[in-house]
Amino acid sequence: MSQHKFWKGVTPLNVPTSQQVPDKVVKLCSLDTNFIVLGNDHGIYYCENADDSLNFKRVSGISALDISYHNGILYIIDTHGRLFKTNCSFKNKEEIVVKEDSKCCPHGFRSSSYKVKFRTVVANDFGQLFISSDGQLWGSGAMPQISLDSNSIKKIPFFEGRTVYSASIGQNFAAVIARKNVKQSDNCDTDSENDEEEVFATNCSQCQTIIGLASPASVPSFSETCPLGVHISKSSEDSSSTTAPPTDFHIDAYSYTEDSSPSSEESKIAQNIIQTTETLTERKCDTLINTENGDGSDKDSDTTEADAEKINNIFMNADAARQFLSRQLSWVSAGEDYLVEYTEKPTRIIKENVSNLTNFVYEGVKTVGDKVATLSRHVSGSSENNETVEQLSRNQNEETKSLMYSCTSNCNVDDLQFSTSTISSEKEFEEARKKETIKNMSKLGRNILATELWTWGDISYGQLGIGDTVKRVKPMIVMSLSGFGLQKVSCGSLHCSTLTLDGRMFAWGYNHYHQLSFGSREDKSGPQQFTENSESDRIRDVIAADHHTLVYTHNENILYMGKHTDGFTESVVNLNPSLLEEDSEKSPSMVTIKITEPQHHTSKPQNLCYHWRILSSGNISYCSVENSKKNPQFQDLSIAQRYLEEMLLIYQNLIKVFLKKSKAITAHSNVYETVCDIFGDILNVTALNVLSVWQYAEKHINECDISLIKNFEEFIFLYRKYYVAVSNLIVIGGFTQINSVIDVPTSIYNLFSDQLPSNKQKNSKKTSEAIIGLAFVQPLTRLSSYKCIAQSILRHKTKRKKGEIVLKIEERLNKVVSSFDSLIEEQEKKRKEAEVTKLFWETVGKSLEQYRASERRLIRESKSRPLNLVNPGRFSSHWFILFNDIFVHVSGSSPSVHPLQTLWVESVIHSDPSQYIIQLTTPEEVISVSTVTEQEKTEWIQALNNSIRIILNKESVFKLPSIRSASYTFSSKSTFFKDSKYIGRWLDGKVHGNGKVEWSDGKQYIGQFQLNTLCGHGKMEIPGVGIYEGQWKDNLQNGYGKMKYCSGDIYEGYFKDGQPHGHGIKKQGDFTSSSATIYTGEWVNGARQGYGVMDDIGKGEKYLGNWSDNKKHGCGLIVTLDGIYYEGLFTQDVLTGHGVMVFEDGTHYEGEFRSAGVFSGKGVLTFSSGDKIEGSLSGAWTEGVKISNATMHMNVSNPVLPANPKPNSFGKLSVAPNQKWNALFRQCFQCLGISDAVLTPTGNHFAHGPSGPTVDNVKIWQNVAVAISSSHKEGMKTSLKRNKSTDLEKSVDCLEVIPKFGQDTLNLDEYTELKQYLYNACESSHHPLGQLVLGLTNAFNTTYGGVRVHPLLLSHAVKELKSITARLYQVVRLLFPALPSENADLVLPYKNQENDDEVENDSNPIHGEVVSAAALLQPTLLPRVHPALFVLYALHNKREDDMYWRRLLKWNKQPDITLMAFLGIDQKFWVSYSSQNNQSPPYSPMKDQHFQEAVETLQQLKTTFSPIEKLLVIRNTFQKMTSAVQQELGQNYLWTMDELFPVFHFVVVRSRILQLGSEIHFVEDFLEPGMQHGELGLMFTTLKACYFQILQEKMSMN
Repeated sequence: MSQHKFWKGVTPLNVPTSQQVPDKVVKLCSLDTNFIVLGNDHGIYYCENADDSLNFKRVSGISALDISYHNGILYIIDTHGRLFKTNCSFKNKEEIVVKEDSKCCPHGFRSSSYKVKFRTVVANDFGQLFISSDGQLWGSGAMPQISLDSNSIKKIPFFEGRTVYSASIGQNFAAVIARKNVKQSDNCDTDSENDEEEVFATNCSQCQTIIGLASPASVPSFSETCPLGVHISKSSEDSSSTTAPPTDFHIDAYSYTEDSSPSSEESKIAQNIIQTTETLTERKCDTLINTENGDGSDKDSDTTEADAEKINNIFMNADAARQFLSRQLSWVSAGEDYLVEYTEKPTRIIKENVSNLTNFVYEGVKTVGDKVATLSRHVSGSSENNETVEQLSRNQNEETKSLMYSCTSNCNVDDLQFSTSTISSEKEFEEARKKETIKNMSKLGRNILATELWTWGDISYGQLGIGDTVKRVKPMIVMSLSGFGLQKVSCGSLHCSTLTLDGRMFAWGYNHYHQLSFGSREDKSGPQQFTENSESDRIRDVIAADHHTLVYTHNENILYMGKHTDGFTESVVNLNPSLLEEDSEKSPSMVTIKITEPQHHTSKPQNLCYHWRILSSGNISYCSVENSKKNPQFQDLSIAQRYLEEMLLIYQNLIKVFLKKSKAITAHSNVYETVCDIFGDILNVTALNVLSVWQYAEKHINECDISLIKNFEEFIFLYRKYYVAVSNLIVIGGFTQINSVIDVPTSIYNLFSDQLPSNKQKNSKKTSEAIIGLAFVQPLTRLSSYKCIAQSILRHKTKRKKGEIVLKIEERLNKVVSSFDSLIEEQEKKRKEAEVTKLFWETVGKSLEQYRASERRLIRESKSRPLNLVNPGRFSSHWFILFNDIFVHVSGSSPSVHPLQTLWVESVIHSDPSQYIIQLTTPEEVISVSTVTEQEKTEWIQALNNSIRIILNKESVFKLPSIRSASYTFSSKSTFFKDSKYIGRWLDGKVHGNGKVEWSDGKQYIGQFQLNTLCGHGKMEIPGVGIYEGQWKDNLQNGYGKMKYCSGDIYEGYFKDGQPHGHGIKKQGDFTSSSATIYTGEWVNGARQGYGVMDDIGKGEKYLGNWSDNKKHGCGLIVTLDGIYYEGLFTQDVLTGHGVMVFEDGTHYEGEFRSAGVFSGKGVLTFSSGDKIEGSLSGAWTEGVKISNATMHMNVSNPVLPANPKPNSFGKLSVAPNQKWNALFRQCFQCLGISDAVLTPTGNHFAHGPSGPTVDNVKIWQNVAVAISSSHKEGMKTSLKRNKSTDLEKSVDCLEVIPKFGQDTLNLDEYTELKQYLYNACESSHHPLGQLVLGLTNAFNTTYGGVRVHPLLLSHAVKELKSITARLYQVVRLLFPALPSENADLVLPYKNQENDDEVENDSNPIHGEVVSAAALLQPTLLPRVHPALFVLYALHNKREDDMYWRRLLKWNKQPDITLMAFLGIDQKFWVSYSSQNNQSPPYSPMKDQHFQEAVETLQQLKTTFSPIEKLLVIRNTFQKMTSAVQQELGQNYLWTMDELFPVFHFVVVRSRILQLGSEIHFVEDFLEPGMQHGELGLMFTTLKACYFQILQEKMSMN
């Protein structure tokens, strides 16, 4: 219930009940006895006062936002922001049009000027002030201080760059409250109006393009969702004034977000919104909205409820809205500047409906940019947009939804600005979200407090409030009130009053009638705080009129001071005393009209002015008083405001002062900074909370929308940060330091004087230190006020119908109370810990001072809780101190420090029961300590373990893990890890698992460890030596690895005890210069030893042979770049004794020689012609050879020479094939776990064949599985680094299963599976077989590939490949014992089928599959070595192949007919040609070629790699020929060999197969004996015959 009460002076006036009075009066203008009022329905009422009784008449035809009367002129601002001027009889109303000056846009066009809209007007003798709807100040009259001198209305340039919230004007001075527009760079975005780039000209094409970016079509959607405005609702306080009724529509979100200028359209939109909201709600909701406009009832009332429901859904899903927004905004990243205003203002109003003051989280998205905040001013929104906006806002008053929204949408992920890329866990994300929210809350709070009060005009009575009466020519800022969050300023004739956010009133100026204070009647030249109200009854509203001041308090006391009709007041007069006597009789002189003011808690339009309960003009005063008892909500507000007042006092007088001088403190300066920063944040957040509690008290928002309730997690997070920071400050004795830098002001002393012991002298050092301590801890001591507020809200929460919502709210409020409860306990405990630690540091003296750190806390120490070393030295003293992060052992006077992360605690049972021993394991020593009693032992163990738990973040686990991740720096005592720093995994005090070590000499290792040794896979950088990556064991390189030396050399292969050992490849020297070598082969203890291949790029020769101690030693052969081949015995790098040498042209020599082409001793030289010289030769082949005692044998007997003549001993002096690459086989056997005893001395195969019991098949398979999984894990690590995983990784899975087939028996299906398994194994780099095959094929390709190849190497290559196949087969037989032994072939018969022919056609001609080493392994090996091998064949058969190719080129130029005739093909096979003989061109087109398919089939010969595949291609060719002939000559035609051969010959010629001779030679070498005689063998022979036939034929055709 509220009542209208009017007074004249201090005499109440009577309001007859019959009067038509508005719900609320929002403005009052006195015309002597009569007055004019403005109602919240925008109606203006003329009120006559006859004999203290009032009579109201509504003035028709005017709907106003604000009015002001002076000197017979009434100024009116209508609901569209237009300004009118009329007289008090309301005749001849005229509009005053004010235009904004046009400006230039950045592209040089002028924007059109547009009409300014106003929201507030104030007038007095001194002039008139107007506030436009975008917060700009305009004025008229003679005010030289702000350069006004005419009666036309001008913008006041002095306030450019500020937004004005409240203005008031007195008889000869004026005052305004403004805030600076903060630039984006200052963390808050807003536009300063003089910013040139903000101009958009409608006639400029470029501006239009920019506007086009935010195309009108998309605007409504932005409006629906865009969270750009941060709404601190209802702070219309900021824009009221003595005579200006606040408007019900303010864009007041910018009171705090500092955005400027809503567009002209928007004022209308907002207006509509407020009206529609009202009409719709009145019909639809059971809660009526208390909007202050009445004339909207006819608008939009035809919207049906269903529509309303439908629209509701669009909005209530806030999350969806936000996601939509982030999508919509995603394209803005580059042109982000353009968007903002487009999306901003309408939204803001809607949002104000949807949300609530604390929804500042939305600030997050606001960073879209500032350039365009003016956009919507210049783009008038089309009518559809307005409708959308209206519609959207209509339904926001549905109570339940809004509540659910406010309870649940605490803060949304999408609003966050921080980068999530760096965030790994949910916990971190949550923390980052809170930090971001707090940052936004703090920014908002800072904005709320950052008000400036400017005054100008006459100063003779001190009206300007600046502390003196010296005349000023410019507006002055009242410094003493800056930063108090002023809510309102109000000027009387010669005095001024203002209201702060924390509920205090300050007044200054003329005090002749006691209108300011009651002590003396002297004028006050600076702000004086009003103190007549009690501490808990703070001020809710204040107004200054001609010569009196009225104050309205939380407890509804209306206090009057100053002149009235019968003189002036000597003490405060309470005009509303009834409340003091609770429900006593109403005094009869007051007639009250009851107005139902619905209790209402939904999200309402947020800009309704709410502090302005009290109005006064002339000697008439008005107040709307609630008839309720004391209001608990206002008691909560008093608590919050009292807290804010204290915080402001401490911040302004202590913290700010300290920050200026804090440079004097050097030690721990960051701790001081942190405390002051967080204190500032707490102050800002407190201001925000006060504002929201005030709104709640005025019933404008829900419980859930109070900042404290809605964001309590953020509050707790912030206070938690603060108590940690303050505790750190206590530990380092910060208060003493602060005390030495600044003096404690009296105001702070008075605040805490009651908390000091009574015997303290005021100025002693101890006292002022205690005061500083109390001041810094104040935010923590006042935490209880938050708990009080939450409990009070819980007790008095609003009655609601819907049960589950009530439960949700109750649950949340209870959670808030309990959270603050635990926070209060927590912070007290932490502060106590800090105090104890501080005392400890003050008593221990200098020796430990170096360990005093702000975060370190004392847990316990052995002087007060005994702990002794077991078996100490005779005279040694030991002292143990446990901190929260380190354990210090002071032995004598030298402390040793053990970080808790690497401390393992174990209780030890001792043989002597009287000893209670605890064993402490650290990385470098084990300390045994004992206690006197069992209980003390338990306590120490618990203290130690708890501290370790906390430092490891494992508070929840019961038993501490023995495996941990931690970093540690080893001391110089440690041998291997001397002075190194380790980061990684630990097991019971030992380095174990993955980690990284850095030694002081720059050496570093990253990889696996095992029990304090490097073991597993790792990478080490050794300065001056190189980088090794591979396997380790016992701190040395063991296993496979790769070493890159600093010199550029690279070794890749096996290591043993830090040295290359086993098979390895070493590249030495610089390959760009001519001094490089590549060695592939065996190593022993870092030296080349065993068989190896050395490619010497400098000398241009390749050595294949044995080595000993890095030198060529034993059998070997060399090929040189000049085409010389020689082999022999080497000793210490030098060829000795007998050897064989072959020159490029076929000349060869057998005997004694020194090196390539240098003879020295007896021998036989055979020339390519077959002539021989036998005797002693000396000298170089190229320079002339000296011959003595020689015989010459001329070749007469055999004039035709073999193609490639070779000496008799050729190949006998080189290394036997089965002696090659033993190291690789040895490595594989080792991997399979076969002991060396079973193997031959060279370790490449079994001494007696794989005989019975020595080989355990099961073990071998287990070893294979182990090898695969460990290799696979390492592979995963490296492949993750490279981010490439191959298909081969997939095949690993099928290899990890141990196969059942091939173990005891073998049939065809099993054999097929076995072949597939082998294929997979050889493809996988993880399987031992795969590694072996890879090593062997690489070695083979290195040996026989490359530039230095010689045709004579072919026979070596073929033998080597066959030997490898045989030895590999032995390894496979270890895995699959069921395979037959090497020389015993096994044939697996095919399954019997009725039609044998079909089977034959599909597969091998033998009725079964032959199982042999070649059949099994060639398909795997040959494709890998084919390129290198085939080059050797090609070189070997070069002469024949060249002859063959010349013929082919020539013959293929002929048409088919000619060729067929030439090759002697039977005429009946010419069918398709002869029929059209006459017309056919000489070279027939492809489609008519008869045997085209056969030709294409044969060409596939080049795409296959193994002999059997090549034979199958030949067979398919024959089948295609047969089917081609059968098409012409009938299905049953069978041909004779005589007919078939020429046709096949034709197909071979047309196939043009390159190097056919080499292909044939290759098949001959590798074809299995079993294949040589069947159908396939016959067909191959046919192909061979064709080749020789081609070589024999003459070139030309007739």
